[in-house]
Order: sequence, then structure tokens, then C-alpha cells
Amino acid sequence: MQFVSPEHFPQARHLGDFEPDSAEWHEARKMSIGGSEIGTIMGLSQWESAYALWAKKLGLIPDSFQDNWATRLGKAFEEPILELFGQEHPQLEIYRAGTFREAYDYPYLHANPDAIAMDKESGEYIVIEVKTARYAWDSVPPQYEAQVQQYMYVMGLEKAIIVAVAGMEWNEYIIERDDFQIATQLMKAKDFYECLEQSMKPDWDGSEHTYNAVRQLHPQIDDTEVDLETLGIHLLNAQAMAEEATSNLTRLKSMVLDNMGYAKTGFIMFDGQKRKVVSRQARRDGAPYLVIHK
Repeated sequence: MQFVSPEHFPQARHLGDFEPDSAEWHEARKMSIGGSEIGTIMGLSQWESAYALWAKKLGLIPDSFQDNWATRLGKAFEEPILELFGQEHPQLEIYRAGTFREAYDYPYLHANPDAIAMDKESGEYIVIEVKTARYAWDSVPPQYEAQVQQYMYVMGLEKAIIVAVAGMEWNEYIIERDDFQIATQLMKAKDFYECLEQSMKPDWDGSEHTYNAVRQLHPQIDDTEVDLETLGIHLLNAQAMAEEATSNLTRLKSMVLDNMGYAKTGFIMFDGQKRKVVSRQARRDGAPYLVIHK
């Protein structure tokens, strides 16, 4: 598969056609914001927080990401999935994309789509992003939509297609450029990049990823003490409220389990529609437990 010609994207500056995960690829992404990172900055990622990403980019903590079978299989299947996509859409010419950055106002924004398609009839260029997942999707996860919105902005394009092979199901999601969402992402990206430039901590969030990043920042323990002032009072109050909330949640779970009897699922009626709230599940011969569907 050939790389697309950079001349078709005057809004973007072509940085190179790097092999993913190569030294050159990582160097081009250093102190920048890639499409796979904008979801983290927006607070949409379940795998990382903005604070943890900030600390890694500044070299304050190591990037402990390790390849697992899910990521290895995703990389291995990308090429054949693109080939199948091309077979399904003979009206499209499929190209590899290379690495680009925004050329004018936000040069720290990068785009590295899995592929770019050209409509042979209209000449339109389209971002193509491949995703694989163990379980089927009900809709596109928001961090992936943020990712292709950034790619469209950097490349100056109007449409993206997410090709998802999830739960052994093939789905194609057309994502139109959303300038309102892009404006929101640009604002968040600008704030995050300023934090990088000034070595200033991003806003605190309540994620375990941020907590674990701070743990890594201060690994030693010395025999000193610190006056926490009002911060200590807020912590004690939050701990008390958390314990009360946990107790109340456990009480309600017990009541719901008792109310369900042998039923597998429990629901409520919301706006005239049935909405599943909980289900009873069991591991092997263990007693059933409650799973709450958010």
C-alpha cells in the first residue's frame, strides 16, 4: 500500500512516513499531541488521565505501557482489515497516511491516521481509522470520535470512517467533521500544551490514573511531616462521605438482589422505554453477584 502524497493537504505539514513505534515515529510525537492522546486530555479515556500523560511527556515518570495481546493483535490485523475495507469499497483508493502536524495555529497537533481513502469519482479524501475490540460496540467510543475529529482538522478534511471489528462484528461508522467539537478540543489541547511548556500541572481529576502517577513522582519516604491545613480537612470529610456512600450502595445492592430473586436482569421504565439497570452474574459455581449497568 502506497503512502498518500502530502501535496493534497496544504493545511498540514508532512513530518515523514515513519514506521509505527519506530524511534523516528516516537521522536516526531515528542512534546506534541497526537490523535490518540486528545481523548485523554478531554477526560474521555479509561486507560490514562491528562495528569499522567503530562508527567510522562515531561519525563517525570516512565511510560510503563507494555504491549499485550490485544494491542499486538490490533496491529497485526490492521493491514488485512484495510485490505478487506478496500474490497468492500472499490470506489475508494486506499493509501497509507504518514505523520502530519497542523501547519499554522496549532503546530503541536499531530495526525497519524491508519489510512487515507480517496473517492475515485469525487476526488474527496477521507480519514480511515481501524479499531479492534473484544466486545461489540453499541456506538463509537467518544475518545475515538475525538481522535478522528483531530485528524480531520489537521488534514483539512470533512469526513472520517472508523472501521471497527469488535466482538467479531464488522461495522463502519461515518464521522462528519464537527467544528464545534473541534473548537472544544482545540481549547483543551492549548491548555494542556501550555502546561507542558511551563511545566505546570494540569487540573486535578478524580481518576486512579492521576493518583498512581503522583505515587510514582514521589517514591521515597523520609522522616518528615507536613502541615496539610485545610487540604487535610477536605480529605477527612471526603473519606467519611465515601464510606457512607459505599455503605449505602452495598445496602441498596443487597435490597435489589433480594428483590430480583432468581431473575437475571432488572430494569426501570424511563421516558416510556425499558432500561436495563442490573444483571445477576456468577463465576462457575459461585453465588450470583450484581452488575450495575451505568
